Amino acid sequence: DHTLVLETGRSGAVWAVAFHPDGAHLFGGGDDGILRWRLADGQEVRKQTGTRDLGAISVSKDQKWIVCGTVRGASVWDAKIQEKVVDVEGTGPVLAVDISGDSTRFATGTAEASIWSLITGKKSVAIGALQHDDDVTGIKFSPSGQHIATACYGGSISIFDSHSGNGIITINTTLPLSAPATPLAWSRDGRQIFAASHNRKIKSFDVSSGSQLVESDIPNDVRSIALAGNGKFIATFADRTISFLDASTLGPIGTVVQDSQRIDSIALSQDNNYLATGCDRRVIIRNLGNILPDMYGPFHVS
Repeated sequence: DHTLVLETGRSGAVWAVAFHPDGAHLFGGGDDGILRWRLADGQEVRKQTGTRDLGAISVSKDQKWIVCGTVRGASVWDAKIQEKVVDVEGTGPVLAVDISGDSTRFATGTAEASIWSLITGKKSVAIGALQHDDDVTGIKFSPSGQHIATACYGGSISIFDSHSGNGIITINTTLPLSAPATPLAWSRDGRQIFAASHNRKIKSFDVSSGSQLVESDIPNDVRSIALAGNGKFIATFADRTISFLDASTLGPIGTVVQDSQRIDSIALSQDNNYLATGCDRRVIIRNLGNILPDMYGPFHVS
């Protein structure tokens, strides 16, 4: 079935997954900390100690840094030597993290949203007046890094200037009542936001006006979405079902994939070839060349 199953060897869900930009490794995180696998043979490379109860993870594009969110705060790790270099504690549970495209800043979502320097670990921006409906469950830098979008638990999407923290626009929608999750994604040109909705829908919005562009029905309540690096398609999951959508029309594409377990996290590789899903005690890697039409690639079929 063209899948690779990575066993954690430990109890508990894998709440977050992220591909290393080198395409050769995958990170996963959950109750037992950060795990790293080599994709060539599925072997676990190393478990990074000192970080437990992890619900969010992001890897910088320059391959130097890993940022994690836990129930106690956030931490920054050196990706090469796999040692912790910065601790951000006292913020409460960090439900979402992201790293800017230039790999100089990271953002955290808790009861508020903040932006920090990756170099110093110092807070650079507390977003706006922290006018959020509830806990921030999703946070994403725009492709240019100029803006940042936040998603609230069961609430709306807010877009801010990532340097000044000034609010730009609020997109009125109702996001899923779930966490950890990644309920939003930017389009590659930064002009649209894709978002999960509590009523079993995926929607796209114009960033400048906040108006809805397109919506699509999904079989179950959506928790997370991921946009392919080529901007052509979206992967999303709800309960045990993985669906794929055309990023322009939000129409369904490819094969709907059913898992035997509830899915807790999702990630796409930067070359668009692989999908990772985290479940209880394991991560599954799927080759998308066997699932999606060729026009959404190119894919390397194995």
